Amino acid sequence: MPILGYVLLETIKNGLRLTATDLEFAIQVDIEAEVKKGGQVTLPARILAEIVGNLPEATVELKNEEGASQVEITCEASNFEILGLPAGDFPALPKADGAEVGAIDADLMRRMVSQTIFAVSADETRPFLTGVHVAMEGTEVRCVATDGGRLALRKTALAAAAKQKLSVIVPAKTMQELMRALAGVTGDVQLAMADNQLLFTVPGLRIYSRLISGQFPNYHQVIPQEFKQRIRVQTERLLRAVRRMAITARDSANVIRLAAKGKTLTITSNTPEVGKAREEVEVSADGDTVEAAFNARYLMDCLNNIDADELFLELTGQLSPGAIRPTGHGDYVYVLAPVRVYG
Repeated sequence: MPILGYVLLETIKNGLRLTATDLEFAIQVDIEAEVKKGGQVTLPARILAEIVGNLPEATVELKNEEGASQVEITCEASNFEILGLPAGDFPALPKADGAEVGAIDADLMRRMVSQTIFAVSADETRPFLTGVHVAMEGTEVRCVATDGGRLALRKTALAAAAKQKLSVIVPAKTMQELMRALAGVTGDVQLAMADNQLLFTVPGLRIYSRLISGQFPNYHQVIPQEFKQRIRVQTERLLRAVRRMAITARDSANVIRLAAKGKTLTITSNTPEVGKAREEVEVSADGDTVEAAFNARYLMDCLNNIDADELFLELTGQLSPGAIRPTGHGDYVYVLAPVRVYG
């Protein structure tokens, strides 16, 4: 469908509305504009983006003769005449006044997505794992993602109780774009269901997303409730050490080994064809010493996004999942399956 490569431009009261969609995901943005005559037209997205990205910081004028598919774009000394497609060919979006679910602070929503989305699966044979599970009930909202080898859960309390229960799987693509769109946005994001799609709305911006069908796994049962050893460590210090140890683990499935005793966490990696590395990190550890091996990249994904100065690394055994939690609150947990190593 060639029309999916185009942006719909249509006039609204005191502004211009731009809409783009691939039928699974759509973004609609309203911008202020002086409207001399109403109308709508589509323009090729790539060409329009290149033109706008190269124009000076000045007023842009768009002119379209009634019934014509050609649009004239003028900005200072620059003039373009671009061919579009009939606006009537552009797919209709769900109604924006869907069943309201609830509201959450925009920056908090962005952080919840950033702390979970990296754990989404890329395996299309299990589509129910290729999105972020979003759940709202009462005064709590949760974002959960897993690929079967790790799980990230972020929850928070809502300022006002949800108007209805929500339990959906939103494609990772939508959540990535939502995260980008909410950067610097203040106020609340309103969530609503419209025509079996989830609608995210902030003033001047609407994001529509299809939902992934299927049953999200019962993630509660994989989150460790007990541990044999709990290690408290500075997040940035651990991240730097893991990043260095990963240098000699790249050819061995990114495996690094951890073992803490007293106030020292020893991290090692060993790839016979490359070499080996060892680093000691100052920590405080309680419980029995547990040696465990993890995928370094999976570990770094969490450390880069946990948004906490210090964390707890909880180990339950050499062949049991480990858990990472911020020291300041219990609203986030990252569960990581161990890697079986020999020798």
